[in-house]
Amino acid sequence: MAEVGFNEALGFDVGEDGRSIVLAPQAGHEVAPGTVHFAVLTTLGEVAAAQAAGEPVVPAQVAVQLVRPAGRDAALVARGRVLKSGRTLIFAEAEVTQHDRLVAKVTVTFARRS
Repeated sequence: MAEVGFNEALGFDVGEDGRSIVLAPQAGHEVAPGTVHFAVLTTLGEVAAAQAAGEPVVPAQVAVQLVRPAGRDAALVARGRVLKSGRTLIFAEAEVTQHDRLVAKVTVTFARRS
């Protein structure tokens, strides 16, 4: 039996643009009926920010601002970008959207993996 990675188990996919991370929310992603759990939104944003870093990184600090509730009625899309890349740390962020509306903003400080 093949092992499934964490992101795959959550249902994350790379978007058609090759840069975004996409999730079709399911009942298991909800904290309450019709509301996606903040940890799912945070993880989606962290993964998109890590992808934007473009190298192996480990999150050292993560912050999330929840802007509006996310439901199961449409895909969640996260797009990350690097704010600053230093010698040992990379500062990045991601926006998670649904219906082209911002639902969460995630900022991450990554440590470079050696």
